[in-house]
Amino acid sequence: MEFLTIAILHFFAVSSPGPDYIIVTRQSIRSGRSAALFTSLGIAFGILVHSFAAMTGLTYIISSNPFIFLCLKILAALYLMYLGFISIFKSSSISHSSKDFSSKDSLYSFRIGFITNVLNPKAILFFVTVFSIVLDSSTSLILLAFYGSYMAVATFIWFSLVSFLFTNPEIVRKYSDFLPKFEKILGCVLLFIAFQILIYELPNLNVY
Repeated sequence: MEFLTIAILHFFAVSSPGPDYIIVTRQSIRSGRSAALFTSLGIAFGILVHSFAAMTGLTYIISSNPFIFLCLKILAALYLMYLGFISIFKSSSISHSSKDFSSKDSLYSFRIGFITNVLNPKAILFFVTVFSIVLDSSTSLILLAFYGSYMAVATFIWFSLVSFLFTNPEIVRKYSDFLPKFEKILGCVLLFIAFQILIYELPNLNVY
């Protein structure tokens, strides 16, 4: 029953539009399937970090400390703003051909997904909810590790499907003229999310 609850909660969390979804879609359009898959892998590793942090109580400490959590939100906003500006103003420099996809490109793509997920405040709150409310205090570390691993693998599978969808040759060919414009739209969405966070959170700095 515990696993089923986690699986359902995770499915709704991972499938709902958010920074991770936007980043994978943006990578698919901008840099192709290989880049999107490595970004998906980075997001999955971010899930593992969140799981470990939740298991050790670090997630709860961060979320319960207003100043630390505020700083994390601001960092997340600045990073999303950076990605948004790149999407809008900088043309893609990575070929969609897998032959031209280097190890440097894979590391860059992985890093984008990893940082986006680790800095995502909603991901932190999700794991606080799961590990402090849904899970029983008697749940073993082995089972907690299994739940975390499951969520990481399920996350990678979900975003891999998103990657394959937006790099489908038929879709790319049919919407080739629109996809660059769509990337800029995604960049605007990232900027909107970033500015929304900053406008809401920056006044709270006065408290400290």
